[in-house]
Amino acid sequence: MSTATLHSEKKETLVPKLRFLSFEGNWELEKFGKLVTNKSGKFNPIKEKSFTKCIELEHLATETGQLLGFIDGSNSGSIKNKFNEGDVLFGKLRPYLKKYLQASFDGVCSSEIWVLKGLKITNSFLYQIIQTNKFIDLANQSSGSKMPRADWNVVESGIFSFPTFPEQQKIASFLSAVDEKIQQLSCKKELLEQYKKGVVQQLFSGKLRFKDENGKNYPDWEEKKLGEVANRIVRKNKENNLNVLTISAQLGLVSQLEYFNKSVSAKDVTNYYLLEKNDFAYNKSYSNGYPMGAIKRLKKYDKGVVSTLYICFRFNESVSLNFMEQYFEFGLHNKEIEKVAQEGARNHGLLNIGVNDFLNVDLIIPSIPEQQKIANFLSGIDTKIDGVNKQITQTQTFKKGLLQQMFV
Repeated sequence: MSTATLHSEKKETLVPKLRFLSFEGNWELEKFGKLVTNKSGKFNPIKEKSFTKCIELEHLATETGQLLGFIDGSNSGSIKNKFNEGDVLFGKLRPYLKKYLQASFDGVCSSEIWVLKGLKITNSFLYQIIQTNKFIDLANQSSGSKMPRADWNVVESGIFSFPTFPEQQKIASFLSAVDEKIQQLSCKKELLEQYKKGVVQQLFSGKLRFKDENGKNYPDWEEKKLGEVANRIVRKNKENNLNVLTISAQLGLVSQLEYFNKSVSAKDVTNYYLLEKNDFAYNKSYSNGYPMGAIKRLKKYDKGVVSTLYICFRFNESVSLNFMEQYFEFGLHNKEIEKVAQEGARNHGLLNIGVNDFLNVDLIIPSIPEQQKIANFLSGIDTKIDGVNKQITQTQTFKKGLLQQMFV
């Protein structure tokens, strides 16, 4: 994916900043509606009963062009749009989500998805165009506030530039190679995550055990109450620390200013709990991947404050912090929390669980040396996953730069 074959164009003409050496001359201008059609055949599940792959909006990944799945369209209850292999799909509902795909099979899709076919441009070149800021900005000039939809009348009137078919094919092929690299890295990350999940299941079921330095088994794991190995934190913010934290499922305990770009807390935070690095906080709000709420460790800052809605605690020296972080991250405490959370008592998204009940949940804990071995092993996998994540981010940034420079 070298850009060595591309050169910089300095003239203020209708040419991209980066261009393959073998191509010259200005690109042409045309309305999007003359370059592309969004007309497609209709699929009626009442009349057509044979199995047909059907893509709904939830099957389109956000901003990656990946297909997450499909259903049988013949079992759906609404009219669908037909598409062919190679057609370009774009989710018109909430266009800011950037849901798009170049179909690898014939099928049908939700009426909330445009089926786009190139007229004066190839479908592969079209697929790259819909990822550009220019197209996304047009699509976001939508109608509706709660459920915004891209307006075809707006999009089709947008003016886009395009080169000859050979140059279109060259650009699309080059950018497709970048897409393939991102896809390969994403698959690598997914395999590492699946591997880690399998290892965790074996470790915590006792099927996989580490040996000590003499090749002998470590002692049996012990059942302990959370309150036996941790103390609740109720210290108030008398020092008026203004680093208000929130729990993010992906990022852990993070500053509200970083996460929301503003503080959403009360003006007076002196009654908030004051946390120090390596303290833990439990958010009783359930979220995707955290059906019993999320428990996160403060790692990013030396100190911070959290709402008293959180249950905060600090472990004693009988446990490894790294081990407990892995324990909570994989939801190994969920069954115990489910036992004490009042059935059906979910108030405004919060689980109804008392502090004493929370501190009374049972944990299954190995000896400190085995905890450390487990934590080190799992942290090693995390390091590999983080490395692949960085590669994905770097390649995605590279792709965005190319989209800005290879299109006019």
